[in-house]
Amino acid sequence: MAVKNNLKLIFSYLKLNLKKEAQYKTSFILKIVMMVLNNAFFILQWLIIFSIVENIGGYGLNELLLLWALSAGSYGVAHLFFNNAFSIGYLIYEGKLDVYLTQPKNLLINICCSSCSVSAIGDIIYAFVVLIITGAPWWWYLAIIPILIIGALIYVGMVIIFQSLCFYIKNGSALANMIESAITMFGTYPPAIFSGVAKFLLYTIIPVGFMIFIPAQYLFLGFNIWYMLMFLGFAILVVSLAFVCFKFGLKRYTSGSLFAGRL
Repeated sequence: MAVKNNLKLIFSYLKLNLKKEAQYKTSFILKIVMMVLNNAFFILQWLIIFSIVENIGGYGLNELLLLWALSAGSYGVAHLFFNNAFSIGYLIYEGKLDVYLTQPKNLLINICCSSCSVSAIGDIIYAFVVLIITGAPWWWYLAIIPILIIGALIYVGMVIIFQSLCFYIKNGSALANMIESAITMFGTYPPAIFSGVAKFLLYTIIPVGFMIFIPAQYLFLGFNIWYMLMFLGFAILVVSLAFVCFKFGLKRYTSGSLFAGRL
């Protein structure tokens, strides 16, 4: 019952947020189109590189584009459904959690879903456009949907863990922003070029290894049930830790004594 109610809350927020943004139709459409075009420029970068070399770390152009699809799509789902998770540090620092504390909903989910990024729709569209460009088989279009959702949960969960540092230290959000930037930066490069400490980081605190590399390598380019179960297990672990870290950090929260309301 709780799961059903939380899912209803998530989609209700999405509907309301999109309805609000859609009032300005030109801006709404431009945000989506510009994000698709922005991502598309990176294809030109790889076209130039692959005109010089045949592969990078064993990955050809189509394999690199698959990484782009997973990276952009996961980012898009995260910011479309859980955009306010990336502002938790600001809400803590400014004492602006008060409004959410008065509402009879799951606090963390309520916070995360209370805003959405319209341009994130462009990221999701781009993920499917890339599949078309690569000539992907039909089942990729179906398989990528749950993969993007799980990848987004890993992404958001890790961001919440680091944003929760703001309960303890003033500039905790700076570290969270660094992690967010690292995820978007490293997720579009072949995993074979990373080794040692870098590889360890990419499978732990910068979880692009689980978000992108594992599903790309062991679902779309090959199949290994054990790696896919590891992918799912890691997502459950990260989301669980996110709730725990936020719950314990909340005990240290200092109210901003704000008189405000939300519709």
